Amino acid sequence: MSTLRAGAARANITPAVGALTSATGVLGSKPAVGIAGELFAKALVLDDGRTKAALVTADVIDLGQKIVAETRERIEQMTGIAPSHVMFAASHTHSGPITRRPHPLEGDNVPYQSYLDQLVAKMSGAVAEADSRLTEVRLGVGEGHAPFNINRWIPTPDGPTGARWGPNPDAPTDETLSVLRLDRPDGSPLAGVVNFAAHASVASWGKYFSADYPGFLQETLEKVFDDDGDGTMTAMFLNGAAGDLKIKWLKKKQDGSLGFAYGGVDAARRWGKVIAGAALSVLEQIETTGQDIRISIASKEVDLPMLPLPSAEEVGRQLEEKRKAGEDTTWEQRVLPSLLDGTAPTAIVGEVQLLRLGEDIALAAFPGELFVEIGLRLRRELPFKHLFVVGYANGGVGYLPTAESCRQDGMNPRYDWHKEFWYPACLSEGAEPALVSAAKELAENQGVRT
Repeated sequence: MSTLRAGAARANITPAVGALTSATGVLGSKPAVGIAGELFAKALVLDDGRTKAALVTADVIDLGQKIVAETRERIEQMTGIAPSHVMFAASHTHSGPITRRPHPLEGDNVPYQSYLDQLVAKMSGAVAEADSRLTEVRLGVGEGHAPFNINRWIPTPDGPTGARWGPNPDAPTDETLSVLRLDRPDGSPLAGVVNFAAHASVASWGKYFSADYPGFLQETLEKVFDDDGDGTMTAMFLNGAAGDLKIKWLKKKQDGSLGFAYGGVDAARRWGKVIAGAALSVLEQIETTGQDIRISIASKEVDLPMLPLPSAEEVGRQLEEKRKAGEDTTWEQRVLPSLLDGTAPTAIVGEVQLLRLGEDIALAAFPGELFVEIGLRLRRELPFKHLFVVGYANGGVGYLPTAESCRQDGMNPRYDWHKEFWYPACLSEGAEPALVSAAKELAENQGVRT
């Protein structure tokens, strides 16, 4: 019987005041005026004697594909862990820095380039440090109920668009709170990994750097278990299928209807503690075991089809209209050449990854803002007793909508997100089956029937 070993470490990735925030995207980014909470990258390395894998969480809005590739390469150089055996998960805080390498057409001369270099170094360094701390562990898992999220789209079948923004208590949510616990042989906790789905946008829109509610959730759990002040327990957060979910914090509007409430860091702190309470209840009830636990990890690149592309004439017309109006034309300038020469992509390549711990536990990771309905479908169709649905993972590619939402929206997607990634169009209804099929294929290749 093999012995499972694990090590954990962290690195402070808080930018300096004045660094650009990611709250309103690359095109609308503004300098932060202060720091309301430290941001961290955390690493957990797992080793069953045959296979070694690493999980890296980061208090950032997302991680671009180039950042992930660079960090994986450096991790392999420092530890020998294969690039495909490293899973990255961003918390999706809307109060963090810009964390994507620039588009190839933008070159490397951007204001936040030095921070991105530091981020690669710190994330890889955290993994190397965790790898140097490997110790025998016992593992356990549990689920709790966390009714703290709500769907943020209301279908409008007779309206000009497929849905309108607003709290929708009748739409699907995923109130599952999954927790992985790793104990040292003496029973003291080495690490706790919490999986919950909701946008980390409680602290409004990023005037100050903050990890939002996931940061306060982790901080609270670490304080609870830090009996002697040496910080020996590492709490980590995995955001789930939260593409259409927000924290269930509502207020009455002037017309009497309910809308979303927005606050500052104090509000994010409150919600972090609320969810930490639910996580603590699960953590304290988990019984860990040293039984033979095998690690299996694999990933697959998937083509995610786009909606029909706009014509070069259409984009050219938009470009001239915006120029005359004095509006930003970055997207039009970058997309137009590829439409003119026929090289514009019709699909986006994303990575789906599956990390299994024994027979019953799996972490399924997806490259962006997975809609909750897809997460719920995965829970039904993947044959794992304990499934952690990980969104905002690895190289993020944007929103990952359901086929149904794409049909509702038609050619007018409810999110205009593709322009932040310099894509010519949003994803089509073919994205959902591609993602689900990839996850099933990975499970089947690891000997699990789906």
